[in-house]
Formats: sequence, C-alpha cells, structure tokens
Amino acid sequence: MSGFDAAWLTLREPFDAQARDASLAERFTTTLSNTKRRIVDLAAGTGAAFRALAPLLRGDQDWLLVDHDPELVAAQQDAIRHWAARNGWACEALGDGVCIRAANATWIVRACALDLAHDLEALDLEACDGVTASALLDLVSAGWIDRLCAVLAANRLPLLAMLSVDGRRVWNPSAPADADIDRAFVRHQSRDKGFGPALGARAAAVLSERLEQRGYEVTTARSDWRIGADHPAMLLRMADEAAAVTAETEPGMGARFAEWQTARRRQIDARALALEVGHLDVVGVPRSR
Repeated sequence: MSGFDAAWLTLREPFDAQARDASLAERFTTTLSNTKRRIVDLAAGTGAAFRALAPLLRGDQDWLLVDHDPELVAAQQDAIRHWAARNGWACEALGDGVCIRAANATWIVRACALDLAHDLEALDLEACDGVTASALLDLVSAGWIDRLCAVLAANRLPLLAMLSVDGRRVWNPSAPADADIDRAFVRHQSRDKGFGPALGARAAAVLSERLEQRGYEVTTARSDWRIGADHPAMLLRMADEAAAVTAETEPGMGARFAEWQTARRRQIDARALALEVGHLDVVGVPRSR
C-alpha cells in the first residue's frame, strides 16, 4: 500500500478537522453504546480521526487505531500526548496505548499494526461499537469495499467514513491547464494503491451502494477542503503533487504541467491562490438499530 508520511498527515490535519461534517459524526454517535464507546479506526495514521472525533462523541471511549505503517503506529502515542497536553488533559501510558482523562470522560487509545489490504478479516470486531476511517476509501478497490461491508454487516456495526475525494478541484484563479491537470490527476487516483484498482472519486458512491445492499441506512455530506491564500505550505504541497503525478500519468504533457506549476508557485508566493478540494463523508447505520 502507498502510505502517507507523518509530515503530510500533520500538514493536512487542520484542513481535515475543519472539513469533517459534524452532523454525520452526531448521527454516528447515536448508534454507539451509552457507556464506554468502543471504536476501531482504520488506516489511523497518527490518530487524527481520534483527535477530531473524541470530543464530539463525548463520554468514555475505547479506541483501537489500526495502521499498516509501523512508523505511523509508533508516532501515535507522541502525537496524542502532545494533543492532550495542549488541551490541558492528563495523559498516561497504558500498555500498548495511552489513557486520557478529559474533563468527565476517560479515553483509552491503543495501537494495532495490521495490513488492512490482506488482513482486514483478522480484526476482532465483536466487542466493537463502531468503525471509522478517514482518507482511506478512495485508495481501495470495489472488491475491498465489499469485504469491508461484509465484516461490518456480520457484526451489525455502523461506519463513519470521512474525507473520500470526489474528483473536484477548483483553483482560484483558474488557469488554462487546470482541466488537463484535473483529468490526469483523476486517472492517477484510480491506480492500484495496494488494494487493487483504486476507486478514487467513485469511492463514496460505491460504498453507499454496497452498504444499502446490506440493509444499511446511508447518509452523505460534503467535507471539502478550503485552502486559502494564507496557507502557502499546503497550497505548495498540493500544486507540486498535482504537477508531479499528472506528469507521471501524461508524460507527453510534462512541459505544459511544469509551466502550470511555475505559475502556481508564483501565485502562492504572492498570496494570490486558493484551492477547494471536494470530499465526501458517509455514515452507514444498520436499519435494525
């Protein structure tokens, strides 16, 4: 699987946090236990979804953060400790995880190194109340989505899947090469990321269809990134990434894409560029709940 490094996850975390749809998180919350809420987060990285959702879900919680990358798994505790300290919460070591005491709630967070591409079914979800995932499902194949939905349905578990790309990118101001860049970028997103041919922009629609087929009530909401001119580091990362992957996809247009990149870099330096990146959140709840 193509992984995300910790620096990129740190850069994108505030944009993810602002973009997530709070109403879907609330819908997910209503399906969970009223005592200790036990949640499994897939492809958890350094724990950004936990940090975003724990204060919204309220009450005592027990999180299992699952990721295939041992470096990210190793980075989880430090990232969570620093976050807890910034919020004035006590945080102590607890075996393979940490225990946070936040106001009137206790949050236990444990790490799990697992190759989700091959070993998804090895997860023990019987004692789990719900599953979350962020920026994962656009990387996987339709076949992997089928496997995920089968595991969820077998355990009658709700799913909150956040921040799946929908293929929409709006650069402001626009440029003549934007359409070529976007088409090549979408093609690149469909390449195999370790789970089979990636769904890319189709991920939310395929997930919704598969969950409905298994008797789930599904709700979607927009969770777009809005990257203003006052965030040059993020804009630079997005522009450079777009130029690199599209030149790889369409090598014959490399010179055109390089010119586009140079112009965008000038606009970033002048604080004259903004970008909106389309994402969708999906919540699926078994209808019998």
